[in-house]
Amino acid sequence: MSQSPNRLLGVVLGVILLIIGLLGFVIATPYPFATPEGGVLIGLFAANAALSGVHVVLGAILVLCALSGRLSAKIANNLIGVALVAFGIFGFIAAHTAANIFALNTPDSLLHLLGGLLLVVTGFGTDKVVLRKPAAA
Repeated sequence: MSQSPNRLLGVVLGVILLIIGLLGFVIATPYPFATPEGGVLIGLFAANAALSGVHVVLGAILVLCALSGRLSAKIANNLIGVALVAFGIFGFIAAHTAANIFALNTPDSLLHLLGGLLLVVTGFGTDKVVLRKPAAA
């Protein structure tokens, strides 16, 4: 795993997302599942059960794919990275509106945007796959 940046980043960021998601479930307990209101994690990040569920699912996918192999880690990093970038942009647009069913605030959106960019840059920029023609028999 130490030879693949995609696998290493997948495990590290996946575990971070899993921890954030599980802690988010704890602080989001008194709030409805998907509303613009939620608890506050470490005094900075807003969270509700819907956002915590997204973090747990994405974190689990990143870890499982990273442990599966280099190619699966690369694909997962690319796809989840693009999704997190889109999620970060959505957070900036939907903040303080009824469409914000994930209780996103500016620090949440920045974290999703930066994490997504890190995944995309690593996914597209490392672990190049070299395809070779089969040798003639």
